[in-house]
Amino acid sequence: MDWTWKNTGFATIWRTVLLCLFLAVTGCMYRGYPQYVIEERQQVPVAPLSVSRSQPEIVPVRFDANQNKEPVPPSVPKPASPSGKEGLPAPVTGSGPALTLDQAINTTLLADPKIRAGLENINQAGADLLTSSLRPNPDLTVGATLLPLNRQFTINQQGGPPQPGADLSYPIDWYLFGKRFAAMASSAAQVRVTEADYGDLVRQRVTQAATTFYDVLQTKALFDLARQDVESLRRVEAATRKAVDAGGRPVVELNRVRLDVLKSEQDLRDAETALVEAKANLRGLLGRRDADPAFDVSGSLEAALTAQPVTVEEALVLAEQNRPDIRSLRLQIDKAARDVHSERAKAYPSITPKVGYLRQIQQKTNGFPDTNLYEFSVDVTLPVSDRNQGNIAKARSVYAQNAFNMEAGLVDLRTEIVGVVQEFRTAYQNAGSVAEEQVRLAREVRDAVEKSFKEGGRSLLEVLDAEKNYRDTYRTYITNRANYWRAAYKYSSAIGQQIITNDKHP
Repeated sequence: MDWTWKNTGFATIWRTVLLCLFLAVTGCMYRGYPQYVIEERQQVPVAPLSVSRSQPEIVPVRFDANQNKEPVPPSVPKPASPSGKEGLPAPVTGSGPALTLDQAINTTLLADPKIRAGLENINQAGADLLTSSLRPNPDLTVGATLLPLNRQFTINQQGGPPQPGADLSYPIDWYLFGKRFAAMASSAAQVRVTEADYGDLVRQRVTQAATTFYDVLQTKALFDLARQDVESLRRVEAATRKAVDAGGRPVVELNRVRLDVLKSEQDLRDAETALVEAKANLRGLLGRRDADPAFDVSGSLEAALTAQPVTVEEALVLAEQNRPDIRSLRLQIDKAARDVHSERAKAYPSITPKVGYLRQIQQKTNGFPDTNLYEFSVDVTLPVSDRNQGNIAKARSVYAQNAFNMEAGLVDLRTEIVGVVQEFRTAYQNAGSVAEEQVRLAREVRDAVEKSFKEGGRSLLEVLDAEKNYRDTYRTYITNRANYWRAAYKYSSAIGQQIITNDKHP
C-alpha cells in the first residue's frame, strides 16, 4: 500500500494530526506483544575440578568483544633422560621438574586447541547478539521525475514540470511490533547456550586430562615394577648359574630361570611401549607438538582414599543442578520458545514511513514560478497469504524437539550416573582391599626367599613363586589405585562438582 500526499496549501496542523493518528493506530496493533528483558550474560563455567593453592590457578576464559587475545600456555621444562644399565631401558625419572596434575589441567585449559576453538562459539554468538541489537539504517533516494525525453518543455508546448527531489525512509515495524527485542532475546539465549556448551567442553577435557594423567602414572609404576622384576630374576639367574657350575643344582633349573627372564624382559618392553603411548596421549591433550623424549609427570598413587561415593539419587540431584550439558539443554528450550515469539513478530507487516523534498521547475514550462514541495508516504506490506506460517511451525517443532532432547538427556544422565557410581564404589572397595602393607609383606617374603635360595635353603620353585606373588600383589595394588583415582575424577565430572577434599592429592 502506498499513498502520497503533497503540500498544496493545507495547514501544517493537518499534517501533524494525520501522522499522529497513523502512529496511534499502528501502535494499537502491537499492544500486548511480550517484551523480553535481555538478561546479563553469566560467567563462562569453569572446570569442576579445583586446583591446589600452591599451583598456578586456572585462567578463566570468557567472551569479550573488545579483547580476543588468547592466553599463552606455560612452557614445560624438558628434563634429560639418563641412560639405562645392564641392557635395560632407562628409568622414568627426569633431571628437571616433572609435570603435576594441576599443571597438566591448567596447560590443557590454556593450550588445548579444542578448548580455544570452543571459545570461538561464544564469540560468534556474542557477535550475533550485537548484530540483532543494531537498529536498521535509513534509506535515502535521490532522483528526478517528469523530465523531457524528446523535446524541451515551453509555455506553448507545456510538459512536466520536472521535479528533482530526495526521499528519506526509515522502517519502524521493528519498534512497533517488537521484532528487534525478540531477535535480541533469541540471540542472548543462544549466547548462554554456547557458554553452557563451552563449560561442558571444559568439563570433558579436564576429566580426560586427569584420567590420562593417571594412565601415565599407572604405566610408569608398572614399568618400574617390570624393571624390578627383570633385575630380580637376573639375580636369581646369576645365583642359579653359580650353583649349577658348582654342581649343586641341575641345569634344568637354570633353563627354567632363563625362560622366566626372557618373559620378564618381554613384559618390560611391553610396559615401556604402554608408557610411551600414555605420555603421547597426555602430550596431545596439552597441545604440544614438539619433541621431548624426557617428558615426565610427577605424582603418586598412594595418597589417602578420602573421596567416597554417594547414592545414585544423591548423585543424580547434584548432576542435574551442576552439569553444564544439562543446563545447555534447558537453555535450548528457552531459546526455542523465544524463537517462536520472534517468528510470530516477523509475521507483522513491514512499515516504512518516507519523507521527501521536491523542487518543481516550472518557470520555463508554464510560466509559474518555481516552488519547493515536500511529500510524506508510508509503505506497508499486506500479510495476506505469507504470514510467516512455515517458520512459525518450524520454530514450534524445534521447541518440541528440544523438550524431547531434554527428556532424553535426563534418561542418559541417569544411565551414566548409575554406571559411574557403581564404578567408583567398586574402585573404592578394590583400592582398600590391597593395601600398601600387603605389598610390603610380599616384598619382604620375596627378599627373604631369594636370600635363602642363595644360601641353599630354598628351592627354585619357591623363589619363582615368591617373585610371582610379589609381582601380582604389587600390580594389583597399582591397578586398583589408578582405577580409584580415575573413577574419582570421572565421578566428579559426572556430578559436576569437586569431591576430592584432600589438599595433598596427587
